[in-house]
Amino acid sequence: MRRGRIWALASGAAVLSIALIVSIAMGETVRYENLIVSIEGGVTPTKLSKRTPTPISLTVSGSIKTADGSHVPALRTLALKFDRHGQIYTKGLPTCTMGKLQSTLTAQAKKACGPALVGTGRVSAQIAFPEQPPFNASGPLLIFNGAPKGGRPVLIFHVYAHVPAPTTFVTEGVIGKASGKYGTSTLIQIPTIVGGQGSLISFKATVHKTWAYKGQKKSLLLASCPTGHLYAHGEFSFADHTEISGDVARSCTPSG
Repeated sequence: MRRGRIWALASGAAVLSIALIVSIAMGETVRYENLIVSIEGGVTPTKLSKRTPTPISLTVSGSIKTADGSHVPALRTLALKFDRHGQIYTKGLPTCTMGKLQSTLTAQAKKACGPALVGTGRVSAQIAFPEQPPFNASGPLLIFNGAPKGGRPVLIFHVYAHVPAPTTFVTEGVIGKASGKYGTSTLIQIPTIVGGQGSLISFKATVHKTWAYKGQKKSLLLASCPTGHLYAHGEFSFADHTEISGDVARSCTPSG
């Protein structure tokens, strides 16, 4: 199994003899052998209380390509961990189920679960049929609040795209606890695209939701900034057994 590791630490990167380790900051591009991964993102506002969790919006985008232009290997799973000073709050927020979203168009999904919608974006894939040049297909991404599992929050992801036939993709991520500098984690199974002949090549999403609960305004995402940095960790696992993982640091401004 090939393994690339990307580390972006406030103190710099340490070199290990058993892995490829590249220093990276949010918004840069990393190459491991023939695979090139680019990630951008951030939170707003960037000025946050040192101690009190503040409502935030999260925007993240990324792309995956190969250096030689060959077909991108299919992404199988995406594992994420988030800073322990960040929180996800869903109490009182309407929920949706995967069953309600199966085989729905984008407009139908919004109609079925509109009050549970917490994020939007777009996803693109590359399709490679035998003896044909690859072509790209894209569709809108919807993110919904799902019913908790074992007391843990759930996010449901919905994409409707022509790949080339009209297809609805629905998957979910259960939010669990992490350790150390990370507080929450999730593992997202990437649906098989066109029988394995399709590969995720880009995504962009903005997550933000506010609602009223027991007379108070609530926010899906909250964060504080005691140190001047917020951290996230991602692990990309591909069908060809390539794995790329890394820690990303994002600056924030402590206040109060």
